[in-house]
Amino acid sequence: MEENIVYKLDFEKIANDFKFKENSLTHSQCNDFKLLPFAANEKTLVSNFRGVIGAFSRIACNKELKNEFNASDLINNVAESVGEFEGATSEESFKDIVRTMFIDKEGKLVDFNIKTINYISSTNSEEKVAKFLFSIFFSEELKELVEKHYSMNVDNILYKLVLKSLPELKEKTASIDEYKCYLPFIRELFIKDFKFILEDEELYKNSLKRFLEYYYVFYISQLAMKLGQFEKADLDKPNKLYFSLGWESISKNRTSYAYGWEKLKGYIDSLFPHAITLEFLNHNNLNEQLGYTELFKVFNNSGDEEIESQIDDLCNQYIGRRQDGIVWDDFKVKRSESGNKAFDKVFKLFEAIEYQFQGKASTRSRANDAYKNWFIKFVQENFGKRRGSLGYSLSLNEEDIILLTKICINKNKKLKLSALFDEFEKRGLSFDRDSQIKIIQLYEKLNLLEKKSDSGDAQYVRSIL
Repeated sequence: MEENIVYKLDFEKIANDFKFKENSLTHSQCNDFKLLPFAANEKTLVSNFRGVIGAFSRIACNKELKNEFNASDLINNVAESVGEFEGATSEESFKDIVRTMFIDKEGKLVDFNIKTINYISSTNSEEKVAKFLFSIFFSEELKELVEKHYSMNVDNILYKLVLKSLPELKEKTASIDEYKCYLPFIRELFIKDFKFILEDEELYKNSLKRFLEYYYVFYISQLAMKLGQFEKADLDKPNKLYFSLGWESISKNRTSYAYGWEKLKGYIDSLFPHAITLEFLNHNNLNEQLGYTELFKVFNNSGDEEIESQIDDLCNQYIGRRQDGIVWDDFKVKRSESGNKAFDKVFKLFEAIEYQFQGKASTRSRANDAYKNWFIKFVQENFGKRRGSLGYSLSLNEEDIILLTKICINKNKKLKLSALFDEFEKRGLSFDRDSQIKIIQLYEKLNLLEKKSDSGDAQYVRSIL
């Protein structure tokens, strides 16, 4: 960002995009500032990534799936490609073999090769999530690697026959909305880890879904916490967030409870107000998506009096159009001073938006609840464990620990135990002492722990690959 650049809100565009009327407005988001692929309704909410990985794989390969996969068509195509059989019985026996090996109980194609991931169908919402992940994480280098690995020849004759009998995928470069990658350090880790799993076809094929689910949770959980810190957020490393293990019991006194989901859900509550606030503030004369830390720098370099006046005017216009059913008498800005008077008005704008969604007199909580439930329900179904009266905790199972251990050790033969837990923390996974002991016990059970001495620092975890 250039020094002494003049930041100016585009009030005409704001009035148009947010549909300003005398006593109303429409909350717009993801136009000038693309934060998350969520909507303020739950009708198309995505909580299962099966379709997401199909869309993600096709985007990476520049492919398009025109029609739903049909098991009967595939079986007939494979049989036809063989040629003649010794009687009808022989042909039916062959078809049974194909059906058993390559079609699952639900009539879907078994992922026996990475190319088959491209045949997993997706809804529009699943494709939207896939495009979001691709936009914030992928690089041209990864696209080239994907093309290389997906085009590798197959040695198994039957596999080759089945792959050849699948419908041809159309070449298509997907239209990708450029979401703001708010946390580039996570993108760097994603690229490193994706390269690693892509090198092993079995690992890639079997873990891509969980890998994308994990990075989705990693990114959004860190994003929510960083947004809550506004201009003071450190965007170069993760905030501590504690996970528990599915096979252990926890209590209210555990660090993994108090600083896990209990900590995170307060930040998640504000995701929609943040999305709207940043949408407002990115309706400006600068051709770049700016987060809070970047806006703070721009305001400091611009001279804040004029900007302060503009944002204060925007706040007043906003409040003036949100009068119906909202009692503003109790509204007070709670956040402390940022050191920049213009940015202090950002606090006012955000808290006004949050207040009319969450205030006691608000009748507009439904949209806010629907927006945050895109993430809450995903976490509860995929990374949450119900702990009785304690509610949910962030939780990982044994398979998660094994996968993440593989990823953290990467191509090394082994890694010092303390260094391994550091690698977990780099990826947004903190464990309290009780959980660490359980993880070490898992490594011992799997015969992965190597002790050089009785000293804890001399313990190593061997590669699982």
